[in-house]
Amino acid sequence: LKQKVVQEYGKKFALKTLVETGTYYGEMVAAMKGRFDRIYSIEFVPELAERAKRKFARYSQVRIFCGDSRLVMPEVLAQLKGPALFWLDAGYYGWVGIRTNEQRLSAELQMILSHPFPHMILLDDARGLTGRDGIPSVEDVKNDVQSKFPQRSVEVKYDIMRITLRSSGN
Repeated sequence: LKQKVVQEYGKKFALKTLVETGTYYGEMVAAMKGRFDRIYSIEFVPELAERAKRKFARYSQVRIFCGDSRLVMPEVLAQLKGPALFWLDAGYYGWVGIRTNEQRLSAELQMILSHPFPHMILLDDARGLTGRDGIPSVEDVKNDVQSKFPQRSVEVKYDIMRITLRSSGN
């Protein structure tokens, strides 16, 4: 379902670049490498990033970054030549036991939505936005995005938050 939604949004909005946070084992990159002209994926865990770099080394359109997405995202955004589809992981690296700054998601959204191109954002695992332990709720994110970026529409469907332009008719 997730791969289908990413493919659908890429096609619907004629987006040629995919930017992902949370490479993990590279399932999304593998599924989308023939559907997007460029794929940038950011992985926090060095071992997983290195594994993905080896796995996708022969694909010149794929670039894997290692690091905290808040620090790597500006480098990725600087390389974009037009609007992109962003596939963000709503998790906070909890599965590896790493406690990070809970403002990571807010920082990512601010950077992407403030960028000159009208990027589309899909946020995976929206159910992880619980409103507890410093993690924002779905409503918090929706209200924050729509108050700062009123031209944006925010909806959650099938556990995926979708942030698009209001005029997009989604």
